[in-house]
Amino acid sequence: MANKNLSQAKQAKNDEFYTQFADIEKEVLAYLDYDPNVFKGKTILLPCDDPEWSNFTKFFAMNFKRFGLKKLISTSYAPDSNPAKVNYKPGKLEQLSLKFDEQKSRANGRVFVLTRDITRDGKTNFDDLEWEYLKGDGDFRSPEVTKLRKEADIIITNPPFSLFREFLSWIVEAPQF
Repeated sequence: MANKNLSQAKQAKNDEFYTQFADIEKEVLAYLDYDPNVFKGKTILLPCDDPEWSNFTKFFAMNFKRFGLKKLISTSYAPDSNPAKVNYKPGKLEQLSLKFDEQKSRANGRVFVLTRDITRDGKTNFDDLEWEYLKGDGDFRSPEVTKLRKEADIIITNPPFSLFREFLSWIVEAPQF
């Protein structure tokens, strides 16, 4: 049954699959058991992960200091470019910002960056994400996201299921990987 559902999703280009927080935690903790410094001083790119919905972004933001990350970059895809045409509503992070632009919210991707404690509450976490609209739609193959790929030490994401092979090729073509 699961294989049938995945095949139907691929055919329909229904890429809205989300990884459970507990599954991310279990996998990442296994890496930390092997090497406690695996993320120390690293820049992580999450090229298909809107923080409003992505547990990857939430997990790494929550553990930013604990893992000793240098930088967390998360990008999201423009809703109007989504072939599945999901029912889109901007998230609170975007809507509550002075940067919010209703037209760009639908047509442009977004980049979210975490590097420091901007709220000055003594923690570097999800509340410290800084964001802006991308010029394009946020597709991982775009020049904007490809440029971010060059900055990353580690790429982690749940890529669009229908584009898995293209996504893997995109990673492999990166000079440092």
